[in-house]
Amino acid sequence: MRSLQAMAWYPWLVAVLCMLLVATSNGMINAGITVFDEALLDEFGWTLSQLKTRDSITFLGASLLVLVAGWAVDRWGFKPLLLLGMALLALAYWSYGYASRLGHLYLLHGVFALVAASAGNMTNIVAAATWMSHRRGLAVGMTIAGTSLGGMLLPPLANALNSSLGWRLALRVEALLPALMFLLVLVLLGNRHRGSPARAGGEDERSGVTFAEALRRPQFHLIACAGAFTYFAILALFSHLFLYMRSLSYSPETASYALSSLALAGLCGKLASGWLADRVNPFRFFKLQMLLMLAGLVGVSQLPGWVFPCLLLTGVGWGGLHTLYNFMLLHLFGLRDAGKINGAVSVFEAAGGAAGIYATGLAHDAWGGYGSAWLMVVAVMAMGTVLALLLRPGKQPGS
Repeated sequence: MRSLQAMAWYPWLVAVLCMLLVATSNGMINAGITVFDEALLDEFGWTLSQLKTRDSITFLGASLLVLVAGWAVDRWGFKPLLLLGMALLALAYWSYGYASRLGHLYLLHGVFALVAASAGNMTNIVAAATWMSHRRGLAVGMTIAGTSLGGMLLPPLANALNSSLGWRLALRVEALLPALMFLLVLVLLGNRHRGSPARAGGEDERSGVTFAEALRRPQFHLIACAGAFTYFAILALFSHLFLYMRSLSYSPETASYALSSLALAGLCGKLASGWLADRVNPFRFFKLQMLLMLAGLVGVSQLPGWVFPCLLLTGVGWGGLHTLYNFMLLHLFGLRDAGKINGAVSVFEAAGGAAGIYATGLAHDAWGGYGSAWLMVVAVMAMGTVLALLLRPGKQPGS
């Protein structure tokens, strides 16, 4: 392992591995699982808000657990958490195929919450940024691109398996993917934590500000609150897009490709913003991306005939934001308490995402459709955009 870590290309291998881990955890928990919604509603007769409560459980649970995960990353490193997350994801997907009650789904989505906290964005971002500090923006962009990669590839895969095998067996087959990722982490990933010696030519893991100092800075609170509003909007869209497309009379195949199109646009936005973040003013770029996503959401809600172009615009804006939120936390606060700081912001993001999923389902049931529900989503995103426009650069780590 040490000879592998000494290779000049090893940081790139870590970045690619982190991208695949995020694609697996995020893709299976978020976009991929929604392909089975119609089958579950048809078989069990639940209301949409009852079903979507399971997704809110995932994100609310993750918001409670991610601070603990951030503390564990700072203390013991990222590898143990990534192994735990992949093992739990494989077990949960296998068990999902045997679910017969709503309570079973709620319990399994509680396990998903632990997966999201231990093997989701925060842990993988810290891993990639630690090993590739010389191109941190690109490392974060590549890792975050995994969310779009998973959203792009897993819905069509899940739809194909569901069509050919039925939803129960399809879920058990998909459990093989996190099992494979568990083995790759075990064999390939080197662990690092705050007590590790600094790498030659790299940034010391102990550089940066403390968690307590970060909490005293206004930039932390603006990013956290804007993140909550942004995640409210994007997770509402991801979680409800398949059923929204079906309500517009699109086929299941086309609805799954709408999810993939949103994810593909996000992938492009994440990679482009990761490359640009090392070269341009990230604060101005961040505000531009907020405006792009807001404009796309307005189009999705008001122009159903232009839903695909508007989804692409939303995805590009969201992709850039997903990278920039995490890049700016590292840019402003450094690596010293990156697990705790990113974990604390993730609490806000997860809580916002959970609220968005549930509130949109509730609005759909109460108002008899998605029209007014999307207006609510747009209003929340607009509030996040206002907060983003107030963000200014602050004191840098070590300055």
